[in-house]
Amino acid sequence: MNQYDAIVIGARCGGAPLAMLLARQGHKVLLVEKAALGSDIMSTHYVKRTGAARLAEWGLLDAVTDLGTPMIKRQVFDLDGIKLAGRAPAAEGIDFDVTPRRFYLDRILQDAAIDAGVEVRDNFNVTELIYGDGKVCGIRGKHKGESFAEYAQVVVGADGLNSLVARSVEAPMVVDAGIHTCGHYAYFSGIEGPGDLAELFISSKERRFYITFPTNDDLQMVFLFWPNDMARSIRSDLEGAFHDSLALVPDLAEKVAAGTRETRIVGTHRLPNFFRRAHGNGWALVGDAALHRDPITAQGITNAFTHASILADELHQAFSGSKPLDSALADYDSRQFQQLKPMFDYTVHLSRLQPVAPELAEMLPSVIGNDEAIGAFIGAFLGSVPLDTVFPPSLINRFAADVHHAELEVRRVA
Repeated sequence: MNQYDAIVIGARCGGAPLAMLLARQGHKVLLVEKAALGSDIMSTHYVKRTGAARLAEWGLLDAVTDLGTPMIKRQVFDLDGIKLAGRAPAAEGIDFDVTPRRFYLDRILQDAAIDAGVEVRDNFNVTELIYGDGKVCGIRGKHKGESFAEYAQVVVGADGLNSLVARSVEAPMVVDAGIHTCGHYAYFSGIEGPGDLAELFISSKERRFYITFPTNDDLQMVFLFWPNDMARSIRSDLEGAFHDSLALVPDLAEKVAAGTRETRIVGTHRLPNFFRRAHGNGWALVGDAALHRDPITAQGITNAFTHASILADELHQAFSGSKPLDSALADYDSRQFQQLKPMFDYTVHLSRLQPVAPELAEMLPSVIGNDEAIGAFIGAFLGSVPLDTVFPPSLINRFAADVHHAELEVRRVA
């Protein structure tokens, strides 16, 4: 039996940097992962420049770009045929997003945790949490055929959407805005185009959303979203649905037709939008375990980095004796919710795949042809510009109202 300051379950974009940051501050950390280190996982791949700024702060951005990871500096938004092309403002001096394959990014984060002194065990199956004196105080699990019980001041669930930690502590939903889309993607080779460009297409009439950008190994990621009520029919003929939907956007269809699909089409119809309570007595949640939103805005990796930064800060204060652990965990939860809720609302609004909101339609003429305004509009989507500095209060209120209506619908169906 070992005693750690923190045990982190899940060694991907939330858990690995959290463990790394704590270890760099001198704390004893155990990081366990059910899969092998460096394994692949379904993902949007897109790290917004605010997330790239965290990688730079941690000394890891060069490791990502040195692998040939594209640096996305320009975006094109096609909103029902209205095109906005430009560059978003920099975030903390970083003027590009990065789009790494996950088996590259996750391994960089995992190796950084190991280099910081974290004890890492992959292929580790956590079977249950250990409780003592009314709080979570450890884990039981199996590793290489042996059973283990390990103990810590705090256990962190960075174990994804289906978090064992969240289930075990019965973490309640703080916000549950339901499921609105299903999404599928594939990688293509041979697609010509700038290596620093991401393109986004919205067809509100057809209720489709498309994102495409380059990633590692000279591949292009093509990601399509449909209304979730179409999930069953799409699964019955995924190939047909994918290519029929591409045909609705001729510019994108022509580009994709010139390339070669190198992988099968993968995706899911389970894309919920929620905040769970992210802390309790001896436990915390980060990444998708705490907050999951539709990947239509590709915020998941950046959210996980935000969680890791905030929680590492709060836990360091607790472990160093400057703040009670209970207060540190509560402050983490409050900080992450306040920081991430506005983009959550915006994401839910977009994921409903409705016609362009009247407030947005009214402001678009003033944006077209104005490079600064276009940059701010793109920056709002990327998270490098606060939403309330770009959109009028009436539109911000609409985003929040969409979440409220979605919550009411979830309760009605339940």
